[in-house]
Amino acid sequence: MTLSIKPRHEEEKKLSDKELVRRLNTDAVILIVLTSCIGVVTAIIVPLMPGFTPPLSSTGPSLPATDLGSIEGFVMSSDGVPIEGASVIIYKHMPLIYSADKNAGYSDYVLTESVGSYSFDDLPSGVYRVTVTYPDKVVQIIDNYAVWPGSSSSHVFAAE
Repeated sequence: MTLSIKPRHEEEKKLSDKELVRRLNTDAVILIVLTSCIGVVTAIIVPLMPGFTPPLSSTGPSLPATDLGSIEGFVMSSDGVPIEGASVIIYKHMPLIYSADKNAGYSDYVLTESVGSYSFDDLPSGVYRVTVTYPDKVVQIIDNYAVWPGSSSSHVFAAE
């Protein structure tokens, strides 16, 4: 039996480098949008399902308050106007070395208020991905945003 690896489509062989990069960028945008949609479903729709019981504590009963931090900020348009209704999703993808909470996977979601503000309190310390989806579906992502124990940080997102 012989195993051969062939391109997904014969047409990919004929694509120029520029066209291939354009297709890969399009695929990346689609993946980001799908990831954001999963966060929205998890944060908004799942709690509305019959039989859903929220956890007693999002950080667990044994996590000391000194291991928690917070993030707050604003989402603005390119000309500095606050944007209401933008979604801000945080996802902890890595713990800090000295963190009491060694788990990844914590996530939370908020919509910006009328003044464009958002805030996340009592976050387990760790390294987060922050994703903002503007009402016009433009997405901005900050990878590797550290939340230190006892810290309070701020970030302003501005549309390009």
